Amino acid sequence: MDDSGLRMPILRILSRWGKLPESDLLTRLTPLELVRFRPAMIGDLAADGLIELRVAGDERVVQITERGRRALEELASKGVDE
Repeated sequence: MDDSGLRMPILRILSRWGKLPESDLLTRLTPLELVRFRPAMIGDLAADGLIELRVAGDERVVQITERGRRALEELASKGVDE
């Protein structure tokens, strides 16, 4: 499944909140985005350097990186609204 359509919404949420537990991030996605979400996508974003992951208790905490903020700004400046 192509994840590119969810990158911008996830980065946008994290840009606003900084870092969130994964469960809180998921509650901020729209129902359509949530249906398209797959857990491995978080790992993909981390592998691309757009987010950082850490484990707190029994949950992953997701935090946007500076690279992720720049990627979001570049997409927004191109008028991409995925």
